[in-house]
Amino acid sequence: MKSPVEEPIALAGLKCKNRIIRSAVHSFLGTADGRMGEGDFQMYEELAQNGVGLIITGHACVARGGRANEEQLNLFDDAAVEDIRRAAALTHEAGARFVVQLSHAGPRAIDTEDLADVSARPLKKDRAARAMTQEEIASLSKAFATAAVRAQKGGADGVQIHAAHSYLVSRFLDPFFNARTDEYGGDASGRFRLLAEIIEAIQERCGKDFPILVKINSDTKGADTAYEADLRFYLERCKALGVALVELSGADFINLPKTARLYYLERAKKMRAAVDLPLSLVGGVRSLADMEAVLTAGLDMVSLGRPLISDSSFFTKALAGENSRCLSCNRCFVLPRMHPGTRCVLHRKKPMA
Repeated sequence: MKSPVEEPIALAGLKCKNRIIRSAVHSFLGTADGRMGEGDFQMYEELAQNGVGLIITGHACVARGGRANEEQLNLFDDAAVEDIRRAAALTHEAGARFVVQLSHAGPRAIDTEDLADVSARPLKKDRAARAMTQEEIASLSKAFATAAVRAQKGGADGVQIHAAHSYLVSRFLDPFFNARTDEYGGDASGRFRLLAEIIEAIQERCGKDFPILVKINSDTKGADTAYEADLRFYLERCKALGVALVELSGADFINLPKTARLYYLERAKKMRAAVDLPLSLVGGVRSLADMEAVLTAGLDMVSLGRPLISDSSFFTKALAGENSRCLSCNRCFVLPRMHPGTRCVLHRKKPMA
């Protein structure tokens, strides 16, 4: 019997052959000058050939001074268009859709000493970030839109705005970080203003038919009960603005127990009941049963991150009854630094304990 995850879906301007998304994860396979590496192209091709319906790239940086990793794709440079064109062609040939994730690291940037955040705050290692000026905030929507134009020129099927995981846009949304008292702070409407301006700027440059997705935290390290109401408001605004799909992630996935599953499903269920907007969930999906549980809860798609780092063929194996071999150890965030090209402890000839 065919699993519901194999059913096709039509989002706004984006038709996918099944309900599976390769969630954006940094590959560590790019070059130091901000280009995709040969490993990136091989990775995207393998994911597509192994049945993943929608592939979202690792976070591509939209502006100088906003890179979180030296191997990120520099989407503030026209040279990136050639890489997107090649990667999109490889995935399209295998029947997958290809979406580019757009991001700015904010105070987590590695390529500037002038660190700026939504609000001024102390950082680790005796560093500090100043509050962004309104002029700098205004420039962000232009940077995201210009990057989206490059993705569109390269043949991408859409873009995803990274508004999760404590990168810059998510910090505007989250009252834990956002202490502004101007129009970009205060209430949920003010905190959403930057994301709305980015969406509208992309639509103006790329057309309203060009799909825009958003990745957003479903929780916060701060007052989480109050944030639930904020999240509902954010999703309602995304729907009003014509966002094709919102992918729900979370702020705390790295610290969750290795045995945890479907981290944010309960919050996602509440959002599904409250807002009629296509949703996907990422976090703790380790089996076909997990995937089907997400869809049974009413969500439209299900996203996979670390399981596809460990094994690009996980989805096809899951359909055959296998569970993910992913250990949820999170060493995929640090291992490539120690052993370039190796993305999972299970890829090594002598797996690390």
